[in-house]
Amino acid sequence: MVGDNGRDDSLTARIASLEAEIVGLRKAVQTRTVIGQATGLISAVQGCTPQEGFQLLVRMSQHHNVKLHTIALKLLDLSAELGPRQAVRAVHASAEPEPELEPGLEPGDGHLAVAEWPGVEVVNAARGLVAAYDAAEHSGDDRPEVRRRLADQVESAGRLLAEKLTEVGWLAPGQSA
Repeated sequence: MVGDNGRDDSLTARIASLEAEIVGLRKAVQTRTVIGQATGLISAVQGCTPQEGFQLLVRMSQHHNVKLHTIALKLLDLSAELGPRQAVRAVHASAEPEPELEPGLEPGDGHLAVAEWPGVEVVNAARGLVAAYDAAEHSGDDRPEVRRRLADQVESAGRLLAEKLTEVGWLAPGQSA
């Protein structure tokens, strides 16, 4: 069938379908690359197989109720900030149920339960910074008072992250994050 513009409508529909498929395939390649990098990072740090690393990444995604690609991207970003070992431990620890201690042992006896591990506070502070930064970047509001408030939130979240990093000894006092 020929449309108003003289083109075959079935051909136009087929071209649109193929263009959409190409966009989807490009996105899939990008997300798989990030997921593969995060899987490799987990495997290297945890000393496990890539399959086990991928399963751990899936559990993290499910625990945090975040898409697999998003948690992989955040893990890679956090790795750049904290280093690979601390990033994997922090995200992994926050995704795992609290470990049971052997009978007679208490969390206060030098055996840290996940919720008590100080890196959890660092991860939460880093998440706060990422959320504040994302809000500032994607607000679309150019009013000076809104931009100033968002910038203040980013600065405050950055200070909190620096405090938490200093508390756990991952950042020297007086050094900025």
